[in-house]
Amino acid sequence: MNDANLNSINGADEQTSKTPRVVIVGGGFGGLAAAKALGKAPIEVILIDRTNHHVFAPLLYQVATSVLAPSQMSSPLREVLRRHKNTTVIMGEVSLDRRCPAASCSPG
Repeated sequence: MNDANLNSINGADEQTSKTPRVVIVGGGFGGLAAAKALGKAPIEVILIDRTNHHVFAPLLYQVATSVLAPSQMSSPLREVLRRHKNTTVIMGEVSLDRRCPAASCSPG
């Protein structure tokens, strides 16, 4: 993760940008669906995931039995969301603290 992306998440550029920001934690089915649904909205979308790919878990058994190659059941998140110009994908882990309304992100 580069410093520009980390600063963007932490709000360092908050004074220069008035665009609403949505942070999606996780690139699973729900996170990917949310990012796609917000892809044309006039907002900034940041998707954070531990890995840089989406795994279609229902096909794992076919990979285990050599019916499919591993590359056929996983796709890079950036590739899936490449047409959404308002979306940034960042590899990292998010930790939440119940006492504080903010989340922190560390490089994955």
